[in-house]
Amino acid sequence: MFNQWKLYVNDELAPAESKGLEQHVENCPQCQKHLQEWVEGMQEEGFSDIPEAPVPDAFTDEVMDKLSDAVPPRSKRMHSSQTRRQRGWDIVKKTGLVVAGFTALVVTGTVVSPTFANYVNSLFQIEKDADNGMKNAVHKGLVQKLEQKATDQGITVELKELLADSMRIAVIYDVYDQSGKKIENHILDAKLMDQNGKNWFEDDEGDNSGSHGEFFITERFLNEIFESHEAIPDQLTLHLEQTEIAGKTGKWSLEIPIDMKKAKEATKAVAFQDTAFQSPQGLGIELKNIEFSPSATRVKLDTTFPKSAYLEVERTSILYDRKNPRGAIITEKEREPAFSGENMMYEITNEKGEVVAAWDMKSLDDGLDNKMNVLWTPRTEEEPEEKAEGDVLNWWHTFGPIQGEQKLKLELKKIYEKKLASPKFDLVPAELNKKAATFKDETGSTFTFSSFAWEPGKGEDLGEAVITVDGTLGKDVLENHYWSVKDENGKTYYASVNTESTRDKDGRVQIKGTITIPRLKQEPKKLTVSYASYMVEHDVNWEVPFEIK
Repeated sequence: MFNQWKLYVNDELAPAESKGLEQHVENCPQCQKHLQEWVEGMQEEGFSDIPEAPVPDAFTDEVMDKLSDAVPPRSKRMHSSQTRRQRGWDIVKKTGLVVAGFTALVVTGTVVSPTFANYVNSLFQIEKDADNGMKNAVHKGLVQKLEQKATDQGITVELKELLADSMRIAVIYDVYDQSGKKIENHILDAKLMDQNGKNWFEDDEGDNSGSHGEFFITERFLNEIFESHEAIPDQLTLHLEQTEIAGKTGKWSLEIPIDMKKAKEATKAVAFQDTAFQSPQGLGIELKNIEFSPSATRVKLDTTFPKSAYLEVERTSILYDRKNPRGAIITEKEREPAFSGENMMYEITNEKGEVVAAWDMKSLDDGLDNKMNVLWTPRTEEEPEEKAEGDVLNWWHTFGPIQGEQKLKLELKKIYEKKLASPKFDLVPAELNKKAATFKDETGSTFTFSSFAWEPGKGEDLGEAVITVDGTLGKDVLENHYWSVKDENGKTYYASVNTESTRDKDGRVQIKGTITIPRLKQEPKKLTVSYASYMVEHDVNWEVPFEIK
């Protein structure tokens, strides 16, 4: 039987033999006794003469990060170590051998500490869509196993694990039919109820659908709902339900009681008083607080800017609605702020000067941005509040976990400002393949257009034109927004620009890519290309020291 167990954990038994072994060991007291002796024997042999050695708080995190980087994807390994661990652990759990006297847990023949065992036994450690914050929440004991399922119309929704952190709630689950085939297209409607019957997801428009690796993960960021970890109720209940899956009508309803006290206790916060910065361009920034939970870090700040900081931007876009299912080109003016709480760049550094997190403007190309450890949340700002000094908006930026007692510093490096533009680049498409056309506009940017390609429409589909573009942007100019073109008849079309950006030795931004013009009825003879606004960067210097205690 011992040899069969070894074959089992290496996934070398036939499915029928594996199932028979599981059923046998689960119901055989004698085999359970031998298995317990095997576990205890390995524990004694492995640890009887080894003194306990202290390790730093971040030890397990660092080891697991290195393992995650070094180990190839599970899909490329026939018998992965994670699979063997899980199979071995399954059979140990089924025999009831997790006894209170153990100082270590045994997983497929390897003796590990309880903290390390949490890592290898949690699906949040091996699912490809689980981030480092989720894995750190496992380490801090904020993940629990679930054994709930609901079946109707031959379809089963099975819950695997729950992560309950003060920043977010996440569930790993599976949806499959009678043959065990995974059902990809589904949505689980969620309610988060407190003890007073209030549904905290009622006004929340977050996405309920799950990404997945081997299983599905669905999550909700609680910082969309609660202003602080202290505002979260101690007791919550997560309701997951659906009345239609894969075209079948039924009822799949599951409830998960959640104790949030441990997650709240594991969260630290730093509050700031009158910590504000005023830029020469009119943008005011006030740092409010920073929260540190096991799965995430949240920076909350307010921005203030005057009415004069709004722009009337004319933009051309494609509208899709019931009247225009194939899309219609519209041009309209919109009131947009010149500044934004998202359009800034700052770093959080430790005492050694190492950057542990960095925020930068979302739209920047990879060759320009300085983002680090950012955890994107569905919403980052609240509606503006009108005050005498200007409109005030509340923002929060979310990062991966920053743990441990340490001294840190927030350093604001840049703010970005949107400005209006009205360049006009007149092109003759048929001539571009013979000779490129170069222009310089009022921002000091130079653009070269070349290599025109035309693809006529087929059936109901309209034609499409593609122009190659490269250029050097003006001093401090980072990007251009809302491109459009007019043909020889004065009709305006939406233009999609896809470029890659880099900086040259002088710090100027270089772009290279294409401009695509969809929904053209015929090949244009002339085109006037333009863009409506552009973004410039301003260097600033503001530092705020703080400490996690």
